[in-house]
Amino acid sequence: MAILPSSLQALPLPNVLQSIAILSTLLILIPLLILLYNLTLHPLATYPGPLTHRSSRLSWVLALQRGTLHADLLALHNTYGPIVRVAPNELSYTDPQAWKDIYLNPRIARADLWFRKQDPKEPYSIMGANEEAHARFKRAFMGGFSEMAVRECSVTMEGYVSKMMGMLRQQEVVDLVQWLNMVTFDVSGDLSFGSSFGSTVAGKPHEWVEISNSFGVGIALMASLNHYHLGLMKLLKRVIPARTRERMLWHKQLTHEKVGERLRMEGTRRDFVQCVLDYNRERSTQEKGRVCTPEEIELNMSVLVFAGSETTSTALASTLWYLLRDREWLDRVVQEVRQTFSQEEDIQMVTTSKMPILNAVISEGMRLGPPSAISVPRIVGKGGEVVCGKRVPEGTLLAMNQYAVFRSASNFPSPHTFDPSRFMGEAAEKSSASFYPFLLGRHGCIGEKFAWAEMRVILARLFFNFDVSLTDTSSSTIKDWGEQKTFIFWQKEQLEVKLKAV
Repeated sequence: MAILPSSLQALPLPNVLQSIAILSTLLILIPLLILLYNLTLHPLATYPGPLTHRSSRLSWVLALQRGTLHADLLALHNTYGPIVRVAPNELSYTDPQAWKDIYLNPRIARADLWFRKQDPKEPYSIMGANEEAHARFKRAFMGGFSEMAVRECSVTMEGYVSKMMGMLRQQEVVDLVQWLNMVTFDVSGDLSFGSSFGSTVAGKPHEWVEISNSFGVGIALMASLNHYHLGLMKLLKRVIPARTRERMLWHKQLTHEKVGERLRMEGTRRDFVQCVLDYNRERSTQEKGRVCTPEEIELNMSVLVFAGSETTSTALASTLWYLLRDREWLDRVVQEVRQTFSQEEDIQMVTTSKMPILNAVISEGMRLGPPSAISVPRIVGKGGEVVCGKRVPEGTLLAMNQYAVFRSASNFPSPHTFDPSRFMGEAAEKSSASFYPFLLGRHGCIGEKFAWAEMRVILARLFFNFDVSLTDTSSSTIKDWGEQKTFIFWQKEQLEVKLKAV
């Protein structure tokens, strides 16, 4: 009896057994009652979805941890229609009307699940759920993403792309996924930290970049745990391997040092940090509390480096994955590039913006392999809202998961086929109603203009300089980009290609 709590040891044996029986019954009965409530009396009980998802979030969590949630959501929509109850308190939409109903509604906010602060002392990030902080950061950063600022920063970007082309001329077989990752991180590092990671010139990824690329799995795990409110994050921190903790601390320290070096630079430098410094300088004494602190700049520049590079490299990798398997469209975009330009130096942000075939293949690449395949959910505010003509109660999580939206047959005919023509001519207007890879509204991506400029320049210069083809011994194990896993960010396999200089 020593193994029992002291409160039970004082009871007669029959009473102890009775207490254990009651406790066991409650442990079984309470979850069953919750499942029954979710299926019958919950405010979302009338929305369609499989019993496993309507009754519990467990199926959603398991799919997220397997890296297959994007594909599972598409399968659910194909079975149950444009509105699916994917968890007891969450609805997923593929109806284009939901883009505006959800993302343009100020009373539907970003849910505090994916990017929650782990320490109350931490500053907010532009990815967080705090609306006031998000609005302040967006005002501070917008100066770095205006049309004029993007043109100024594009000179830096074009310089790194030139370096990549020079390095590629020295090789015949390369992994384009790795090279795209290196050059986009170098560009973002230079414009956010004041110096690049040196990956493009070295021909290998910097350790900061490698660590950053592993964050997706961790973010997905934290998002899953945050749904259960069991204080599991504290336990998770204790079981993280010592080597992993050391790398995370090193990553954070290097970020601190790089941002510190940039803030100590004298004079002005046209980059993303300068726009924040200019914003701070313009605040009056009465608005002193509205400036961005060094801690906030450090955290958000780290976010911008990753968000501005991983997503761009993914969009390019997906585009090339399909192009290299479609000879007709590859020939068409190569011909457009080589007929438009006579020398590489002329391939710039401004000169590539009006190329219809190039723009169409990039759009189609993002449709089939959206960098943000799974969307951060929104939450309905007090009083509820109307989405797609139907009342949704407060506290409900909502999302337009891009992979499911972009692969929906009701939005795009032959949705799994690579067909850039859907983004050309009259067809482009119909496609645009369902296609928002950079989101819209107040949480839309502030770096959209720069991302487009970078993607166009990289692809145009690649096709101007090289004939690109898959290797005969390509180790690809997938037949479609979507077969890869995603933990909010894609786990991309190699894209091994042959390069022939022209």
